[in-house]
Amino acid sequence: MHLPNNLFAITLILSGLVTVGVSWMIFKRTGGAVRWFGWMMLSIAIWAISYGCELSSDTLSQMLFWINIEYLGISYAPPLWIIFVIGFTGKERWLTTLNWFLIFIIPTITLLMVWTNRWHHLHYASVGVDNNGPSPLLSLKVAIWYKIHTVYFYLMLGWGMYLIISRFRKADGFIKRQNRIILFGAFIPWMVNFSYLLNLRPFGHLDLTPFAFIASSLIISIGLLGFKLFDIVPIARGKIIEALQEGILVLDIQNRVIDINPEMRKIIGPYTDHIIGKKPAHLFPGFAELNDTVHNQENSSIEIKLNDGRFFSVTLTSLFERQTIYSGKIMLFRDITDWKQSEDKLHELNRLKDRLFSIISHDLRSPLLSLMDILSMANDGMVSDEEFKSFLPTLSKNIGYTSGLVDNLLQWSKSQLEGTAINATHFDIKDNVTYVLNSFGQISADKGVILHNNINLATVVYADMDMIQAVLRNLVSNAIKFCRKGDKISINAEIKRETATIWIADTGIGIASENIDKLFGTNNFTTKGTTNEQGTGLGLLLCKDFIEKNSGKIWVESKPDQGSCFYFTLPVDKPL
Repeated sequence: MHLPNNLFAITLILSGLVTVGVSWMIFKRTGGAVRWFGWMMLSIAIWAISYGCELSSDTLSQMLFWINIEYLGISYAPPLWIIFVIGFTGKERWLTTLNWFLIFIIPTITLLMVWTNRWHHLHYASVGVDNNGPSPLLSLKVAIWYKIHTVYFYLMLGWGMYLIISRFRKADGFIKRQNRIILFGAFIPWMVNFSYLLNLRPFGHLDLTPFAFIASSLIISIGLLGFKLFDIVPIARGKIIEALQEGILVLDIQNRVIDINPEMRKIIGPYTDHIIGKKPAHLFPGFAELNDTVHNQENSSIEIKLNDGRFFSVTLTSLFERQTIYSGKIMLFRDITDWKQSEDKLHELNRLKDRLFSIISHDLRSPLLSLMDILSMANDGMVSDEEFKSFLPTLSKNIGYTSGLVDNLLQWSKSQLEGTAINATHFDIKDNVTYVLNSFGQISADKGVILHNNINLATVVYADMDMIQAVLRNLVSNAIKFCRKGDKISINAEIKRETATIWIADTGIGIASENIDKLFGTNNFTTKGTTNEQGTGLGLLLCKDFIEKNSGKIWVESKPDQGSCFYFTLPVDKPL
């Protein structure tokens, strides 16, 4: 053997050395499936350097020595290629122990066949030296195992290219353009080798396949190291991005979307076409804070509320090469709607707690203190029996008010804090109205208010009877509270289309228009009655809660000085 003295040999050896350097960079800067591409490049480098040395050899023994070294690369380039493709397309689960064995068994046998060919000639039927050219070349006549290895060679090629094409045929255009680099780079050497096998050889016995492999490896390596061909997209895409329940947007250095997972498409909704290449400002117009944060290279997190009411926590993570070179950003969208609703519910419970304490400390405590003061004065002899008797109507009114307040307070707080179980049955609301009106007979008589039950026919509804009785008590009590002497209160009902409508009408002072919307609001609203009766606003809130839990609706119609009419509906039968 002499120093390389022809252009082919020099080119192969230098290219092979460059390929060794590139494969080392791949090992150093990448991981996962991409490292298998580095191993494949190393095998190609061994092939190229050894073939260059073979072309520099002038004896058959030297040529056979180098061809034995060549086959370290020739034999194992196909299995390393297919392992890289399997990892690249996210199908590592295929790499079982058995499949590892099947992938590597033929290359290993091929290597052994080449090394022991002189004893069996199953790989090369004959070998010799062709001295007809400017430099001696190895002349080979192939045998059966060479053909077996060639079939294996092309099966691995075809399988790998099929996996890449089928994996990315439905990908976005941006991803397809990236993976055309792999397909183009892989296609060149196989076509060159196929031409060599068909004896389409412009330089006689010279095999141009390693030249083609060197060229394709460098093309793909430029994409790998220069254009981040395998970074995040698509290797991690199949494993992580698509599997996440959170929405993912991957941005490039110019903050353009280069990948999106299915969950993110659901978040964006109808605007899912032609997303790749767009900027977040196009996907989220009007979200100034989010779009400003995208341009900031620092890691950050913000909360946004979409137009449909959903809340998202958006985490923005910047990607850097060698800790200083900005190379893109990952945006993770986590749905926190339930958490925000729980937070709102917690705030509502805190407001409920404050409201309860306010009612207990003022509305409940005040009449009890008045009662205690009068009883204490009577006990100490500070008031006479006649004076004490004069206080009895007031005491009776306060006790009645307190009793009603405690009843509403207990029912409402239980409903809000624990939830109330619905014990729905069929019952005649006419009987319940009669019972409720009888319980208010004395109070209405004392105030001079006339009560009428206008429900003459049986009106059967499907609801919780105790809840509906509480609703009737509160609405009748409320009507009495805002009636004057001589006013009338009537209760009516009718059934239409499987729905019963019950209404309590009065001829009292009515409700100001600006106060109607406040009656069933979340904040308790109350005004004093015609004889300064107190209230807490809990009664109507309780009515609204109980009616809605029984699949009904409640509303009010009123005009000042003309009276009010409270309506509520209930189902006649169990709702479907």
